[in-house]
Amino acid sequence: MRERDKAHKRWHSAGITQEDAICFLGREREARRVEKAIAQKTNMMICGPADIGKTALIKHVLCTLPGETASRCLYLGGFKNLQDLLRKLLTILYHAGNAGLRRHLHTKGVSAATFGPWLKSASSPQLKGLLYRAVEHGDFSVILDQCPPLTHAIAKVVKELSWMRGTPVYLLLRDAPEYKLDQFAKFFYWGRREQFVLAPLAKPVAAELLETCIRRFGLAQLDLDEFREEILDLSGCVPGAMVKMCAMAADRRYQSGARIKTKLAHIDYLMGGSTLPSSV
Repeated sequence: MRERDKAHKRWHSAGITQEDAICFLGREREARRVEKAIAQKTNMMICGPADIGKTALIKHVLCTLPGETASRCLYLGGFKNLQDLLRKLLTILYHAGNAGLRRHLHTKGVSAATFGPWLKSASSPQLKGLLYRAVEHGDFSVILDQCPPLTHAIAKVVKELSWMRGTPVYLLLRDAPEYKLDQFAKFFYWGRREQFVLAPLAKPVAAELLETCIRRFGLAQLDLDEFREEILDLSGCVPGAMVKMCAMAADRRYQSGARIKTKLAHIDYLMGGSTLPSSV
């Protein structure tokens, strides 16, 4: 019990929800690959459809890294555009007490009280120059999760960080077509080693995840004879899709007596904006 409580505490401090932890089931091999890339400072694009578990994977890895290594990983859970990316990375560095950044800003008369307004008024070239100087001597890694479609300007920053500044970048990309991945990989000078496509779970692992979800969402008292097979089929063994549809199944709107209206839950899941692999 004590070890489980410690694990839950680490998950919470890393922003890992119980659903994230569930979605990680069966991803130990993938986690080892990401851990190795971070340890060896190898850039990486982690790709796959929505709900495949990219965020759960990277959060789990960050949670299990040695403290000193984890503290040098600049995790950004989403950004809108180039300026938003630069401002958020500089904010993380500033609040982490990056000495070079604070010293440079101090010479410009920027204090903790004026940092926010200054950040909003600074131009993109100013922000880029400051970011590059800040990371150059810090042995950092940059993790960009929930990336918007990559523009040329954002790609140039990734390239500058990963090659010119010696700061490895880990991109978590959603639904990017293969030709786009190849285009950006060539632009970054990344090879196949740096491209990591997350696949759906193997069916036995997906079945184990399903049983975990059944317990988690209190579905055991319902008629699950058809539900189990339908969930595995309709989700394509995509972990996030399974978790979300099981959560929906706990709502009485998706129940008819003791039976679950699985197809309706699947339709509403898709209407919510999430997509499943085209092979499903």
